[in-house]
Amino acid sequence: TVGSSSKTSSPTAATAIANDGLLLKPLIVRKIVSPQGEVLGEFSRTPVREVLHPDTARSMLAMMETAVQAEGTARRGAVEGVRISAKTGTSQVTDPDTGAYSEKDFIASYLAIFPTDDPRLIVYVVIDRPKGNQFYGSQIAAPVFKQVAERLIDYLGIPREGDTVLRQSGEVRLTLPAPITIGERMPDLTGTPKRLLLPLFGQENLVLRISGEGYVVRQYPPPGTPISEGTVITLELE
Repeated sequence: TVGSSSKTSSPTAATAIANDGLLLKPLIVRKIVSPQGEVLGEFSRTPVREVLHPDTARSMLAMMETAVQAEGTARRGAVEGVRISAKTGTSQVTDPDTGAYSEKDFIASYLAIFPTDDPRLIVYVVIDRPKGNQFYGSQIAAPVFKQVAERLIDYLGIPREGDTVLRQSGEVRLTLPAPITIGERMPDLTGTPKRLLLPLFGQENLVLRISGEGYVVRQYPPPGTPISEGTVITLELE
């Protein structure tokens, strides 16, 4: 439809539709975690008020999904394998000289909530005063949304219909390597990174010489050589 609309109210209204009619306070940061993995702060969503009955919100979401289907006005924003609920918009801009709606300036928009069955994202595309022959949101804003949605779906790992989903905890445990020491015999240090060699400078009975950056490719004395007080150890890195 062509008419007036608010560019700021649409995403706010969409949050209520996506959350069973519940209007939420904007949440920017969900969790603060230290480099050591300690959770320093955690924030949950804060309801403001219920603006729609849950059944009404779900019905609106279902009706918006029909707009993305083959005959719908939002069909150009459809993404294969993902259910999307959307609403296109085309608004006339007020002419400051006349105070009436302009006959040539428009705002084209596309508002989408997805996945429909478990909403995770709201994307609102607005094209202010588009140039050219096309100015409807269904024509020029929908393809922009489609490109954005394709990237977000892949980046966030949102499953598409027919995908094989493999789940894992996402937790990775790393074991810190034991400090390198040189005892009675010379160890094989080939492949050792430079940062792990630095503690060797603390062994007062050795003379350590390191050249280059990266990993050990050559060493003297060779592995297995007996080590005595004042032995000179040369390590070449690449």
